[in-house]
Amino acid sequence: MLWALAVGCLAALVSACAQAPAAAVPLGHRSHRETRPAGVLGGIDRLRTLASTTPSNGDENPYAVLVAPVSAGVVAKGDVLVDNFNASSNKQGTGRTIVAVSPAGKTVLFATVPADLAGCPGGIGLTTAMAMLSTGWVIVGSTPSSGGTTATAGPGCLILISPSGKAVSTISGPDIDGPWDMATVDQGSTATLLLTNTLVGVKGPGQPVVDQGDLVRITLAVPSSGPPTVSAMTVIATGFPEHASASAFVIGPTGVSYVDGTAYVADPLANAVVAVPHALTRSSAATPGRVISRGHLLRHPLALVAGAHGELLLTNGLDGDIVELSTGGRQLGEVAVDPDPSQSPPGSGDLFGLALTPSGRSVYFAKDDTNTLGLLH
Repeated sequence: MLWALAVGCLAALVSACAQAPAAAVPLGHRSHRETRPAGVLGGIDRLRTLASTTPSNGDENPYAVLVAPVSAGVVAKGDVLVDNFNASSNKQGTGRTIVAVSPAGKTVLFATVPADLAGCPGGIGLTTAMAMLSTGWVIVGSTPSSGGTTATAGPGCLILISPSGKAVSTISGPDIDGPWDMATVDQGSTATLLLTNTLVGVKGPGQPVVDQGDLVRITLAVPSSGPPTVSAMTVIATGFPEHASASAFVIGPTGVSYVDGTAYVADPLANAVVAVPHALTRSSAATPGRVISRGHLLRHPLALVAGAHGELLLTNGLDGDIVELSTGGRQLGEVAVDPDPSQSPPGSGDLFGLALTPSGRSVYFAKDDTNTLGLLH
């Protein structure tokens, strides 16, 4: 989501940026709302800029942040995959690249998706919906736009990328319309995707809010070699508010994570986190689910990930904070990781995707304002 114009390293300097991560520094800013949490965020208060996320073609506006669970092609286990929503033109919904960043800050290009990929209605614009299966296959969402707003958006698709970084096939259809974020439950020979859609009933900027965003469960058969295939697709929650925006492209159900049978969804327009129970088995759609937390530290929650002990971490769209919740909805605290004073309020529009490190004790996050990957540790 483009909350502010992204300003990254020039393409000629990408390699230098990737090879020379900034030294870790203590957090120099505290939000007036900040409460030091006792969970994952408790006791970690140093920041490091690891690398630029802009490849040589100039793509920008980093969205998805995913730690690779296996090694595949140029990607090593533990590397961080980051995709880009914008091309070098800075038009939203036109980015086509995924980079891999090592924990030491070395960046390589993993994939460039063809702009005219067959089976993806509307073109290519890679979103926060990204997964990597234990077989090394990567699945990434595309919500494209030829003109940079929802007025020229296509419904998009999910793209299946081989371990070598080649776009091989797509998943599309009436239940995929603006795929925005995704959680994955990988069971080896099968996998389940929990996908949020943000364009259902949405047209161009200026349209009133519509309550048609949804959460879709996609069941995959996963062979030992070759791409996974869809065996079932079911809408399991609906009624999330959505709104087209000239500056933010679209605002609707975003981050989603899965803990002990329940899907948790970030609902930015309601300023809330919603729980959808029986996410892997339910046959009917919740409308949209049970609100577990609203307001206070939450300020337009976007990305959402679960920790090893069930804690939930979110990025705020209206400030530069990462917030931690319990699965019961108790707000454990927050840390201001991007207090950019050029935004109002500071850090507004700068954060999107995030992921926990393999240890579960540090947090990777994408910074849209500088096109970089950061580490809170």
